[in-house]
Amino acid sequence: MSQHLVKKGALPPGISSFTKIRLGWIRERQVQIVKPGETSFTMLAPLSRGGETLAVKIPLDDGTYYLVENRPQIGFDQILPDSGMLVLKVNPQEDEGFGTVKVMCAGGERDFVRATYKLELSNRNIFTDNSGIFRKNNIAIIPLWQEGDNLGVLITTPEQSKAAIKAAQAIQALINQPGNEKDTTINEAIAAFKNKDFEKSFSIAKRKL
Repeated sequence: MSQHLVKKGALPPGISSFTKIRLGWIRERQVQIVKPGETSFTMLAPLSRGGETLAVKIPLDDGTYYLVENRPQIGFDQILPDSGMLVLKVNPQEDEGFGTVKVMCAGGERDFVRATYKLELSNRNIFTDNSGIFRKNNIAIIPLWQEGDNLGVLITTPEQSKAAIKAAQAIQALINQPGNEKDTTINEAIAAFKNKDFEKSFSIAKRKL
């Protein structure tokens, strides 16, 4: 989301995970690999601040791949026009400057003001790719709740996405309730979610809503 003139006189936003990986600023252990069709949960640290896991990479059969980032408006990214989960598609075969990396804008905008995905926005809470021969890609990427500055991300299939979003939104609503920071119900619901039992996770969270 590098728009160099977001605000006159301000520094440009931070660079993408793609560039940081190529520069060696993100190490292999900081990138989680998930294959299409798999279901995997992770907490992404802010890309501009660094942390244990900074990107999710989803390789496709045609040699392209997706990168998923957490881009809050902090650090070098404080000037970003939007914040949340960002999805990039990388085509290594393209020449530099001719579509090597494309931002998969959630709002369909070209100026990135609605580029990211957010759990609380029904029209921007999922990215799907069911393309490829026989729908082989079979990918759904969902932004989840936050834990501090870290953002939860779920890579799953379109078939499981509805139940996953429903459970994630219930967990977020539970987290937002005053005084619920140490509620064991939240931990139980999150544990079931991480176990890929989204229906159970929703049922647990719903008890306290």
